Amino acid sequence: MPDLYIIKLGGSVITNKDGNKFEVKENTLKRIASEIKKASDEEKFSLVIVHGAGPFGHTNVKEFNLNNGIFSDKQKQGCKKTVKDCNFLDSKVVKALADQGIEAVAFDPNKFVKQDQKNVVEFPTKEIEDSLNQKKVPVLYGQMVPDKSLNYSVISGDTIIAFLAEKLGAKKVFLGTDVAGLYTTDPKKDKNAEQIPLINKDNFENVLEKASEARTVDVTGGMKGKLEKLRQTLKGTTALIFNANETGSFYKALKGQEVKGTRVVL
Repeated sequence: MPDLYIIKLGGSVITNKDGNKFEVKENTLKRIASEIKKASDEEKFSLVIVHGAGPFGHTNVKEFNLNNGIFSDKQKQGCKKTVKDCNFLDSKVVKALADQGIEAVAFDPNKFVKQDQKNVVEFPTKEIEDSLNQKKVPVLYGQMVPDKSLNYSVISGDTIIAFLAEKLGAKKVFLGTDVAGLYTTDPKKDKNAEQIPLINKDNFENVLEKASEARTVDVTGGMKGKLEKLRQTLKGTTALIFNANETGSFYKALKGQEVKGTRVVL
């Protein structure tokens, strides 16, 4: 099988996360899907796509207080709504990919992943691997999943990426966000913010201290949470964090061309 790449479509890229609105950025999805298709036609690689939930997940989790277990009737209703909303977003992602000729297959984590105290305890991958062998593109996403202690809990897209990168031996991970990698401070607030081109074992702890928590509603820890997940499982896998809002960025990244961003090698 060709080298496996894992793509993350950040919730801040494909939804109106900054505005905290339940809106899908369909034109952005269309553009990204077309770039992925073009790159896959020109290069040989297998692909798993994971996308964030944006407000479809984070806002619901906060509003219904779902982050520490599902016990009350209100939480149960909120959990059902969150599952439904995340599935709706995923249907938009899969359709955008299919419209570009990519044979995408949705894998709802709610159906097969189990956690205990928010930690993954069951995550079978046979069907995902079968899809890859059939040259299809599995699509997974942040979602509410059964939890042995909490009834249900959040599994983030970043947790999914970290797990699959290790389990499936991904060669590269591409994290498409709304900024060009990591900076010393929030580049949207500080014009003097300096981009960090490389994160490795030598500077990881220092960068982690500077990584700000999410500016918007994000129950999974923002960029700091992403870095911590990557450290847990990046073993020989290179990650690139870049601005997916820039036209051509996904195409260039998948082709191995230069893209402004932060490379993570741990």
